[in-house]
Amino acid sequence: MKPSFGKYLEKHPPFTSFNVGDIKKAGILVVIPTYLEDGLCRTLDSICACHPVQGRVAVIVVVNAGVNATEDIIKQQKKTIQELKDYKVNRDFIDIYIIEAFNLPKKHFGAGLARKIGMDIAVQHLSDSDNENGVIVSLDADSTVDANYLTEIDSYFAKPQNKACSISFEHPVAGNEFDPTVYDAIAQYELHLRYYVESLRYIGFPYAFHTIGSCFAFKASSYVSVGGMNRRQGGEEFYFIQKLLQQGGYGELNTTKVYPSPRISSRVPFGTGPSVKKMVENEDEEYRTYNLQGFIDLKSFLDNVEKYYRISEETYQQLVLELPGRVRSFLLNSDFYNELKPVADNCSTLEVFRKRFFQVFNAFKLVKYINYTHEHFLEKTPVFDAAIELLELKHIEVDDIFDDRELLKKYREIQK
Repeated sequence: MKPSFGKYLEKHPPFTSFNVGDIKKAGILVVIPTYLEDGLCRTLDSICACHPVQGRVAVIVVVNAGVNATEDIIKQQKKTIQELKDYKVNRDFIDIYIIEAFNLPKKHFGAGLARKIGMDIAVQHLSDSDNENGVIVSLDADSTVDANYLTEIDSYFAKPQNKACSISFEHPVAGNEFDPTVYDAIAQYELHLRYYVESLRYIGFPYAFHTIGSCFAFKASSYVSVGGMNRRQGGEEFYFIQKLLQQGGYGELNTTKVYPSPRISSRVPFGTGPSVKKMVENEDEEYRTYNLQGFIDLKSFLDNVEKYYRISEETYQQLVLELPGRVRSFLLNSDFYNELKPVADNCSTLEVFRKRFFQVFNAFKLVKYINYTHEHFLEKTPVFDAAIELLELKHIEVDDIFDDRELLKKYREIQK
């Protein structure tokens, strides 16, 4: 056992009585939190349809419930457990393990805690196997994957420099499973997600990656080094991935895909499910995203990071006065100088400062900025208008932002 693994596991005792020793030696462990799901077998079918990898793959399904769960919820979760027990795995390199995680504390019960339970079990297994480079994959119980999903993950992490990644995704935007309004809504919401990341890339923000719970993976050593998954009841993946990004070695895996469900949901306060629900309930409304001008304003600040290296507060004030008013207002009202100064003072070179600057003006700060500008100065924009404006600004064809032909088709249908 690596010392760091031992310290982590000692600090994070298990929430369940599951015997980690029952897991057959695996190099890839897929963690799936499961709460009141009815399509889990389809997810498992897609995993079992994957091309084989050299080592074993463990699928850890965390069937969870809170301490205040009703009898109906417990009954449904126990039904899911029985379905998992009855499920026939038709691949000799894949094993499925059922984690019964009931009576979880009300304060932390949610997707974050369920992911953490499964991921901590995966870490314990990899620690017992003395495999700090074993891979842990985050997937959701309503998502399916491509046939090359496991082999591409295996190939990606075979490179020592690759520590973690976001995995390419496409929400289904056509079909018979849902009402057409759901597909229209998810097309707009996915465009919002892509528009946001593309906007971050346009302004030179270094941590421009998708942060979706069903679409990321990492080495066990990276998981332990950032303190593991948090127990947040929503947005847990965003907070966790930001920590992975800060340590370096984070990339994109675009040679395979995950297909998350576009279904309506109210289980979390924000994200795909609630956004789709709101749009379906307000059928005539377009999804409104952040105004592109907010990003354009910020670009003038991020393009000149080196000017803020070891400067006095007086010089800082002068530089800020030259920035667009919305950026200036945010920086002055958020007391950014006093956050930046100790970082700058401890950077021996400008190159080091350029990297550490974004530990202060990180993704959390950027979200605060963009929300601040829309609260005080800017109005949100229909997502299609914003996306086209960005494409024109970057001289990109519309096909390039819609990497799935069905999504492009849906876009053109709605535009008509």
